Amino acid sequence: MIPTTTYSIPTTANVVLEVTTSLPAAVDLQPTLLFLHFWGGSSQTFSQLAEIMTPTHPLVIPSLRGWGKSTGGSPGHYRIVDHAEDIEALVASHVLRDIGFFKNGVVLVGHSMGGKIAQLLAVRDNLPALKRLVLLAPAPLEGFQLPRDMREQQKSAYNSREAAEFVMRNVLLGPGSKVASEDKATIDVLVEDCLVGDDGAKKAWPEYAMEEDYLRMLDSVQLKIPVAVVVGSADVVEPKDNVKRRVVRVLENAGASVSLRILNDVGHLLPVEAAKDISEVLLAE
Repeated sequence: MIPTTTYSIPTTANVVLEVTTSLPAAVDLQPTLLFLHFWGGSSQTFSQLAEIMTPTHPLVIPSLRGWGKSTGGSPGHYRIVDHAEDIEALVASHVLRDIGFFKNGVVLVGHSMGGKIAQLLAVRDNLPALKRLVLLAPAPLEGFQLPRDMREQQKSAYNSREAAEFVMRNVLLGPGSKVASEDKATIDVLVEDCLVGDDGAKKAWPEYAMEEDYLRMLDSVQLKIPVAVVVGSADVVEPKDNVKRRVVRVLENAGASVSLRILNDVGHLLPVEAAKDISEVLLAE
């Protein structure tokens, strides 16, 4: 098992990201995998995937601002572009420190909200040698608005342990998920991640971040990179048909070469429910 290191990196005057990294001996062989988690997650969201991928790839796994042990931003500063700027600063800090990360480029792995951030980062094109996008149940670049009652429900979804566990078991995990029925330790970690998020981070996604629309930025961009999109057939948050229409087709129209894989009987929490399947996608470069 390759040892991991956790440390903090300041990205702006008010934000410090907690980052977990690992660096295998054969660092010259593979690009770095940079993981971006969902709304409610942290670096721990990818723990199973990290265990599989550490022998072959350098890994950089931050907790986004306001989640995990990362500090939060000013009120209203949890926009998708704020997260993107944090990640650009994070990568720049590793490049400047010349400690072996990113020398062979980067593969962005974005889950849900992290998928929207990953797409924006690809459009902004400020990362060194972006090799590939891997989007797991991704939110689209375009904005979308929930009905008012659903938005209010989401804003309070992580306000208590009972509410967060209900969301995990009944919304985010697929029906019949072994995680829900057999792995209480993982459920506890997921719930704790939701609870420790700061108020600004909890409210931002349903209140304004999901409505942010970056689609017009694609008008002047050609994405000449491969993109792998993975979605669960039982996902009720980002259903497969929506992902096909609002992510796959949009990226194809922008010039990207996009593959789509649908995992049967899997819900929204792909890194937790289907880590082995996701590792196969990551290894199929």
